[in-house]
Amino acid sequence: MKKIRLIFTASLLLLGTFAFAQNNAKVIALVTKAGWCPVCKKNGDRMAKEVFSAYMGGNLKIVMNDLTDDNTKKESQKEIEANKIAEVAAKSTSTGIITLIDVKSGKVISTISVGKPTDKVKKAIDEALAKA
Repeated sequence: MKKIRLIFTASLLLLGTFAFAQNNAKVIALVTKAGWCPVCKKNGDRMAKEVFSAYMGGNLKIVMNDLTDDNTKKESQKEIEANKIAEVAAKSTSTGIITLIDVKSGKVISTISVGKPTDKVKKAIDEALAKA
């Protein structure tokens, strides 16, 4: 019973920390992707491991815009609307693209392909964070 209570408490603490970090976001990285996109398939794991993981718990919030099919579009739309970036997402129809959005103004700071080298994607994110 103590073990279950400890796991539950730790889970709540982690969720609270994650929610707090997401509330401190200065920039939203809208990742427009699709399961059928060759650029997304080739670079998705690298982006997750080498780029997005480096910004977890910081000032960057990652929102997926999955254009694979009607179901993924519908699911993505919920988070897009919750983050008030529907207008930007509606214009983001090319897959394999990261659109960096200023949270306060809702304006696009820059865009970059997931096909670019890791250091260039990180540099674009760092520059967006500095501008926001």
